[in-house]
Order: sequence, then structure tokens, then C-alpha cells
Amino acid sequence: MRPASLFRVVGIKGQVQQRGVERRREIVDAAIELFGVNGFAGTGVAAIAKKASVTPSAVIHHFGSKENLLKAVLDEFDARAASRVSSNDLVTALLEDAEYTMAHKGLATLHTVLQAEHLTRDDEITQRFRARNRLLRKHFAGVLGEAGAVELIAFLEGALTVWLLDPETTDLKAMYARYLSSLHNGDTGPTPAPSG
Repeated sequence: MRPASLFRVVGIKGQVQQRGVERRREIVDAAIELFGVNGFAGTGVAAIAKKASVTPSAVIHHFGSKENLLKAVLDEFDARAASRVSSNDLVTALLEDAEYTMAHKGLATLHTVLQAEHLTRDDEITQRFRARNRLLRKHFAGVLGEAGAVELIAFLEGALTVWLLDPETTDLKAMYARYLSSLHNGDTGPTPAPSG
């Protein structure tokens, strides 16, 4: 094979690999949307394939199983969450997160639905949600103490559910801002132990 034809083969191989990456992204995006609406249990591979404009066998080819696709969806969810936290300041990061969440309702729905679906299980997905929760608690505890961290996570999960139930009349970012202001002013958070 001459060098010029070798470059054509390498170029074609690179194009095929790039199409594969793009196809995987399309499948993951379709799964994010459908898992968010119908849950993991209520979404079939055929529906994901249809939404991504591929065949069901293409979904299996790229991910091996629906469970592996779920793991890829959660990886993508976590990667997007990590990339959007642009500040070390907790309040700023949470307000930016609220703004992002309001613009990407499907991801918020996905988180809530998948977490609820796996509450009674003790599988890899449940363990993943538990580890994520513990990581957040540890991070928040560094700023607020353990009790404050638990309270903040409870607020965030509850606020998300309230917003998802009625996003037309609920401003998630404003709700976050009010709560975080109260927390900062000492109007909420752990009650100090009585002295004496």
C-alpha cells in the first residue's frame, strides 16, 4: 500500500470512529430524555433507538445492554454536572446549578426518576446515587458542618421535586437564593445545643 492510500484508510477509519462517537452521543441524549420521562423500567431499547434514529441492534452494539446504556447516561449526567460548577463559592455554584437545571428540565427529571426507581434496590445504580450523595455531603460539610450539609441536601432534593411538579409557577433559582440567604443569615440550619 502506498503512503497516499494509507492516509485515505486512516482518514476513513477516523471518520468512522467519529461517527461512532456521535452516534453514541445521540443514543445517550435520547436515553436521557426518555429515562427522564418514562423512567428506566418504562423505557425500552426500541424506543431509545427510534428516538436516536438508529436500530435497536445499534443501541446494543454501542452499549452491550440497556443497563450499560444507563451507566453511560449517569456518566454523562455527572460529567455535565461537574463541568457546570464554575465557582468554588458554594452559593454561586448552587445558583448556577439552579439556572442550568431550569434550562435542562430533562436532566433534572432523569435524576429524580432514576433515584426514586432505585430507592428500594441495592444495586450498582443505588450505590452510585448513595456515593454521589455522600460526596456532596462531605463537600457541603466542609462549609456548613455535617448537620448543615444534610439539611442542604434535603432542601435541594425537595426544591427540585417542587419545581419539577410545577415549573411554570416555581422559580427554582429564586427558591435556592431565598434558602441560601436564610442559611447564610443563620435563620436555618442546625440548632445549637442548649447551654448550661
